[in-house]
Amino acid sequence: MTEAELSLEKLLFNLSTLAELGEEITSPKDFTRVVKSALYMVMGSFSSSKGAIFQFDGDRGSFEPIASKGLGDIGGVRLKIGANATGELVKYKEPLDLSSNAYPVTLLGTAREELRKLDARMLSCLTVKDELLGFIAINGKFSGEPFTQYDHQLLSVMSQHISFSLHSHSLLMKLMHKYTENKNLYDNLRRIYYDTIHAFAAAIDAKDSYTRGHSHRVSAYSAVLAREMGWNNDEVEGIRIAGLLHDIGKIAVDKTIINKASPLTSYECRELNSHPVIGYEILSKIKFPWKGIPMMTRNHHEKVDGSGYPDRLKKGDIPIGARIMALVDAFDAMTTDRPYRPRLSFKEAMDEVKDNWNKQFDPDVVYPFISVIKKEVRREVDNPTIVPLLQEQLDSVTLNRFFEGFPRA
Repeated sequence: MTEAELSLEKLLFNLSTLAELGEEITSPKDFTRVVKSALYMVMGSFSSSKGAIFQFDGDRGSFEPIASKGLGDIGGVRLKIGANATGELVKYKEPLDLSSNAYPVTLLGTAREELRKLDARMLSCLTVKDELLGFIAINGKFSGEPFTQYDHQLLSVMSQHISFSLHSHSLLMKLMHKYTENKNLYDNLRRIYYDTIHAFAAAIDAKDSYTRGHSHRVSAYSAVLAREMGWNNDEVEGIRIAGLLHDIGKIAVDKTIINKASPLTSYECRELNSHPVIGYEILSKIKFPWKGIPMMTRNHHEKVDGSGYPDRLKKGDIPIGARIMALVDAFDAMTTDRPYRPRLSFKEAMDEVKDNWNKQFDPDVVYPFISVIKKEVRREVDNPTIVPLLQEQLDSVTLNRFFEGFPRA
């Protein structure tokens, strides 16, 4: 084979290697694997037996090995280069011959000795936009031949390919770091948000010694019922929050009225019945990430026959979330002790629901509520919500017999 043919074959091989290198670097593979593959291609192109790629670590202020071959464990090697020297090195696009004492090589300082210990002969700077990202270091050719000007050019081109990969990875890492920071900030704000809502709920319940925990139960009941009705996660979360805040207007009502054991006067009734509107006025000023919370609060005492308050709305005009809350709010009130009467049994409470079927309570809400209770009694759900809080034993046979008396859909 003639010299010209050998040169052409070498050129074709190098072009093929560059194409493979470009494809490898732009692949979605694991970054460590990509860098190792790139190093192996560089070393293969020059028949080198030892090599390493270093990347700048901003936290440590040094260049750290991220891939190596033929050098054993070099994890502890760090190349320390001064900021001024780094600013000068970034200007040199040609590979550096570490055996020379030329000006660019002397800029390496103590790092030059570290590279000599690794038997490095050629060093190529990895730069993008005047930023020194790292180095490629390889030893001499296996054949002992010197590096030619053509070799320098080839190594320079290959280094540019690898530089782009390091730059892209660096940008990705910065983006991921910023994402993590923002996510942590969001999580902290979310915790504060929820803690504030729970604090409001606690403040509401604290006004009524008989109904402590009422807001949390209404919240839990509303969420499980909404999920049974096919609401998505975001909608369920919205009604969960609305349940916690549905009685927030009671903060403005005199505590003696809320806890009064004897019948209320007409004035006291008006004061107590004002709490949905007061709650609406408070919550409508807040930009919730969930829809409908102020209106659910305002309308949770409406009745489907139009006899409720404050707006005397009928079924179709009452938000479905408020209709859910109207049922579970009344159900919890009936099954817990109140100043004016002891709690009702489950059967007594459901008799009230049956008597107010399609009057106070929407059948479209009562049906799934019954379904939830049946599933919990049959232990068809992993985390029952309503039945464990009723303080009485329910069995499936008695339950089915009881619900047979309910109107049909």
